[in-house]
Amino acid sequence: MRRSPSAPSIVPSSIFYGWVVVVVALLMNIASSPTNAVIFSFFIVPMSDDLGWSRSALAWGLTFRLAVAGISSPFVGMLVDRIGARWLGTAAGLVAGSCLIGLAFTHDLWMFYALSAISGLSGFGGPAGQLLTSVPVAKWFQAKRGRALAIASVGMPLGTAVLIPIAQWIITTAGWRTAWAIFGVLLITLAVPACALFMRKDPESIGLQPDGARSIAGDTNKPSAQTTMATDQDWTTRQMFRNPTIWIILSAMGLAGLVIQGTLVYRVSFWRDVGVQPAMVAFGTAVDPAVVVVSGLLFGLLAERIHVRYLAGIWGLGISLSMVPMVFATGGAFPILAHNFLWGAFMGANITVNNLIWPNYYGRKFLGTIRGIVFPIAVGTSAISAPLFGMLLESSLNTRIVWSMTLVAFLVSGLLLLLAKPPRLPKNEHPSTPVAGLAKA
Repeated sequence: MRRSPSAPSIVPSSIFYGWVVVVVALLMNIASSPTNAVIFSFFIVPMSDDLGWSRSALAWGLTFRLAVAGISSPFVGMLVDRIGARWLGTAAGLVAGSCLIGLAFTHDLWMFYALSAISGLSGFGGPAGQLLTSVPVAKWFQAKRGRALAIASVGMPLGTAVLIPIAQWIITTAGWRTAWAIFGVLLITLAVPACALFMRKDPESIGLQPDGARSIAGDTNKPSAQTTMATDQDWTTRQMFRNPTIWIILSAMGLAGLVIQGTLVYRVSFWRDVGVQPAMVAFGTAVDPAVVVVSGLLFGLLAERIHVRYLAGIWGLGISLSMVPMVFATGGAFPILAHNFLWGAFMGANITVNNLIWPNYYGRKFLGTIRGIVFPIAVGTSAISAPLFGMLLESSLNTRIVWSMTLVAFLVSGLLLLLAKPPRLPKNEHPSTPVAGLAKA
């Protein structure tokens, strides 16, 4: 298999370079796992106790980060389509890692908010981070897109599962400031060189085709839309927004975002409040990402055999079941273990659906632009989720009601995605023709 000189010579030509991109995305997701809400939830109590800030005040840091990430994601998405994720990802790793190190030196709430907001520019822990890791992988694959995206995406839960006990241990023995500094250095040293040296834009940029197929007319090795259940049409953003399917998808994802982030941030303190021992909370919470690693891979393979909207239905039903132990929570070990096992098992389906629905429904060519534009809409509710849950859980409202509402929201979200059938372009519209410059690549 011949490649362009732009591909690193250290990689044997017998290996399809798309798998190198998958490994790079995997490493970037592992390194950036300290930026997600699960890890952050372990810092809320010690930071609140040490600095005298309320838990809801700390949760606003996530809101500012998501807000900035959402605002920047359209520009990041267009740049990913135009120049690729190589240097964007390198810069993002430097910014995110530096912000984590900066958290180790914060003493004022405004500084905490400022660092949180700046870290949103990197996208890690927010929508633009997914653009830098999932979009390149989706462009490199079609027939094997499910497994490729699954391998890359499990980096976040894998890193989270490994770092949860480490975070707990460092916070207990050396303090939360030391933990932030260590995680920042880890992000920079792992993500930055991997992205700078090995990330590449798409297979066409180095003379290849998706999945390594030969670019010969009629080549039977070339993946087809029929075998991958993915469209062979490249939609522009204007065309996408004219079709009703996108509004169903965005409604479902917005509703899910409204409850996912808040649950992730507050479930650790919730389990402690109902009497679960800290060691069991740490262990139970680590079960979740550990299970996601396995379920993400399984659902990624399954996505190559069944349609993505059916996976969405499975996710909605399964993730709602995971809320039942929280609705009837007690201080024992079983509820937290049951919740986190079920949550992890079906969050693997959620990751698969979020990664696949966009390229499978709307094509590869303008994927970064499309995802960048829809992300602020799809995750806008995530930005208010943590503060909203903070106000609800710190009010007189019974926690069983909060978690019951969360359960219903998951059910509705899954049902909406199940109903979102793949769109088709009208016969009079030519696919992949940019409209009004919105999807120019």
